[in-house]
Amino acid sequence: MSSEVIFDQLGSVLFINFNRPSSKNAMDTTMANLLSNKLKAVASDRSIRAIVLRGSGENFMDGFDLSGYVVGATSAQEQIFQKIQFFYSSIRELATMERPVIASLDGAVSGAGLSFLLVSDIVIASDRVSISSNFLSHALLPDGGVSFFLPRKIGLAKANELLLLEKQLTAADALGLGLINKVVPAADLEIETLELAKKLADGPTRSIGLAKRLLNASFEQNLQSQLSQEASMWSAVAKTFDFKEGVNAFHLKKEPRYTGA
Repeated sequence: MSSEVIFDQLGSVLFINFNRPSSKNAMDTTMANLLSNKLKAVASDRSIRAIVLRGSGENFMDGFDLSGYVVGATSAQEQIFQKIQFFYSSIRELATMERPVIASLDGAVSGAGLSFLLVSDIVIASDRVSISSNFLSHALLPDGGVSFFLPRKIGLAKANELLLLEKQLTAADALGLGLINKVVPAADLEIETLELAKKLADGPTRSIGLAKRLLNASFEQNLQSQLSQEASMWSAVAKTFDFKEGVNAFHLKKEPRYTGA
């Protein structure tokens, strides 16, 4: 029996494949639990220098799987609560992961899929992607950090439009809003994703991780606090092998070879 989430490490890149193609990879409790446990282990695994999220089949992730839930049933409420906790754990791990996280999108992206899109650092999408929220039409609330990340990415007016009117976005729409970084033909998505993942995995991993931390903190800080954090993190980066390699490469006018250390 195949797993609902497949983890494949290729070199220093971890590929996380949501694997429920018959349900458009809609998330259920088993998937959320597997993902949460794996990401907690990945946080301390220095052999992994980049993470790619993608869906099996022709879709990324089409929301939560609500099949089997009975309205008003205590067991159903407990299942939803349990799934949300595992799901939220995964979002927190990805948001604080000091490695680049890439979302490789194809087909349907909604609900929980939108959360994973938003928490990723770089998003590449095929030209057949369709992005929507799909919360309020089912009387659900945005979750998985959507209410936090979305207005920060595209502004409050457009966030309201996407959530309240449940506007469907094409890949071109999402690119124009700054929701994604790059659109490629569907046939090229895999190779383009591999190239992007390798480029990031070959970079100075500690510096990338601390840069992520600075950018994420910037929305909650004043300028003085941000400057202090930059100075503090500069001190940490200056002790790394990759910093020394980068400076030496600059002086010698050669390409640096980073190790992530």
